[in-house]
Amino acid sequence: MASKALIAGVLVLVLIVAAAAVISTQRGEEAQPTETAASPTPAQTTPKRETTPAETTTPERETPVEAPKQELVFVYGTTQPTATFDPAKARDETELMSVINTYDPLVYPSREGVKPWVAERWESNEDATEWTFYIRKGIKFHSGRELTAEDVAFSMERALAIKAGFSFLWIDIVDRVEVVDRYTVKFYLKEPYAEFPATLAVFFIVDKEEVLANIKDGPFGEYGDYGQEWLSQNDAGSGPYRVVKFERGKEIVFEKFDDYWAGWKPGAPDRVVVRVVGEQATLVSMLRRGEVDMVEQWLPADIFEQLKKEQGIVVQEDPTAQLFFVSMHNKKPPFDDVNVRLAVAHAVDYESIINFVFKGGVQAEGPVPLIAPGHCPVPKPTFDLEKAKEYLAKSKYKISPENPVTVEFVYVAGLQVEEQVGLILKQNLEKLGINVELRPEPWARIVELAKTPETTPHMVAIFHTLKFPSPDSHTYLMFHPNAHGTYISIMWYENPRVTELLDKARRTVDPEERYRLYCEVQKIVTEEAASLFIINPMHRIAYRDYVKGYEYVGILGFDLRFSNLDISAKYG
Repeated sequence: MASKALIAGVLVLVLIVAAAAVISTQRGEEAQPTETAASPTPAQTTPKRETTPAETTTPERETPVEAPKQELVFVYGTTQPTATFDPAKARDETELMSVINTYDPLVYPSREGVKPWVAERWESNEDATEWTFYIRKGIKFHSGRELTAEDVAFSMERALAIKAGFSFLWIDIVDRVEVVDRYTVKFYLKEPYAEFPATLAVFFIVDKEEVLANIKDGPFGEYGDYGQEWLSQNDAGSGPYRVVKFERGKEIVFEKFDDYWAGWKPGAPDRVVVRVVGEQATLVSMLRRGEVDMVEQWLPADIFEQLKKEQGIVVQEDPTAQLFFVSMHNKKPPFDDVNVRLAVAHAVDYESIINFVFKGGVQAEGPVPLIAPGHCPVPKPTFDLEKAKEYLAKSKYKISPENPVTVEFVYVAGLQVEEQVGLILKQNLEKLGINVELRPEPWARIVELAKTPETTPHMVAIFHTLKFPSPDSHTYLMFHPNAHGTYISIMWYENPRVTELLDKARRTVDPEERYRLYCEVQKIVTEEAASLFIINPMHRIAYRDYVKGYEYVGILGFDLRFSNLDISAKYG
């Protein structure tokens, strides 16, 4: 009996221990997180391993599910609509902004020169007539294709055929392009051109297959219209963003290209929205309310001064490689007379324009900005109405308050700074007998007017930012007949001696001699008052204080490469 009682007691003890173990296990399972849709299914659950008495039993925990990534959206506000996305046709800041964000140039500009980009290196023969570029491997177009030497050659041939945009940089220079192999391309030039690599900062590479898949009937034989109609609203690039929406005159939306070869910095925008707003006052209000993150540089200086005082807004100021000038049509009376142009040059109140309109900057010394490569100091005209009258007396036009003439002054509609300059000119030129009629026009209209001497107005207000790091940008592009028909050369200046010097400068391999020739050009065009070289202004741009990484490059449009920004602080 005693042994039976002992056995029964042992059995009871075993049952109690077993029950306690079951209860303990149930409590451990209850402590686990509730299963979500992302949790493993029973078939995926990893078997539990056995624990030893020395181990503490810990409830299993599932891997936390990451919350959806916050999309980083950057909004840029401008008053200027984009006319085209075609890199062979873009020529002003608004168009280049779109191109720079969707395409890659062969080389990349900086204030010091150009650096490797699509081309990882290059070389030339001794007389700079043959240039070989070695293409970086692994660059993907938005289509998924790899960028090769074939695309580079096609892009140059297309630009030369279309004859728009910056093609005038190469039309009289490039003889032919050879695809040496998949990653090597060679440019044969008609004559030596030592500044050739610098110009390729505005040569953007298109996806040949994508363009040819979207051609329509046109004047280029088997290439039809070279895809111009399609590329006016779409992109075929390899840049950091691709176009996903385009409403002309209203809005552009760019979307991050995940496979971008140069990679992505933390906090870079996933999506960029460019909003076109008709009035600058509206644009400023949108910045204040946080409806846009950054606004264009073209606001009046007094607005930037106001924005400096406002919480949450940054106004960044940098010395600029930019010239603000007012053209005088050298082939249209009365500005076809050098004495009339010199008279007007001495009727400009430069100090008032610098101090009260631009609120900073320096009077221009000729066409090349002071901080640009190859600037040459030249005598500056002074505000002297008596001297202005002396020049008028020498002219073939007997202009006076009693015998007045009327000229047009065209400026970009909505740009108050240009209108204010026009009003100052109007006030002073009336004293000489030159009546100035102010006429605002949309920027796209001004670009069109500049294409022929017949449609070009007497005077036009122009901002000309360095297009590539060379004095060629502010000499050849402005004063050589081959460059006529653009807003940069809108004064229609022509002087055989200047043309000769510019051609010689491009052929000169020795940099010291080349810059001496560019300097001589700067002196001549200033002495002849080819245009009113007014100011090298400060570059100002305003943005919300959570925008980081903005850098002024000094080359037109390249500071608006949005992938360089960090806007992560916008979302906390």
